[in-house]
Amino acid sequence: MPKVRGLDVYLKVNTGTVGSPVWTKVGGQRGATITPSLSDIDVTDKDNEGWADNLAGLRSFDVEFDAFLIEDDAGFLEVKKGFWERKDLHCQVITPSKTYTGLFRLTEMPIEAPHDDAASVSFTLKNIGPVVES
Repeated sequence: MPKVRGLDVYLKVNTGTVGSPVWTKVGGQRGATITPSLSDIDVTDKDNEGWADNLAGLRSFDVEFDAFLIEDDAGFLEVKKGFWERKDLHCQVITPSKTYTGLFRLTEMPIEAPHDDAASVSFTLKNIGPVVES
């Protein structure tokens, strides 16, 4: 399998309904960080002879990405509803060979507007329940 270009990894948000999704790319995307993680459950006791012991715990799937600020972009407007309407977002992270789909909550949306560069917006999304890989 060939190496994956960062250019080919992006986020889409459902601008339709859960029953009839319309997957819309958030326009102007630049960088992204996708962080699947697995927490530990500490089960260390005195019988472990001084060694830590743990079980696999909860999974999470965080997505952070930034984009140019395009205020009339349909994808941006839908993600922005996550803040203004306290709406959970039905999203997909797309790679050339995989799609990760689930519900996410927008937890941060800082907007940067430097005097000598284009305005940009960053998003932090945290999964709510399972994320399905297909």
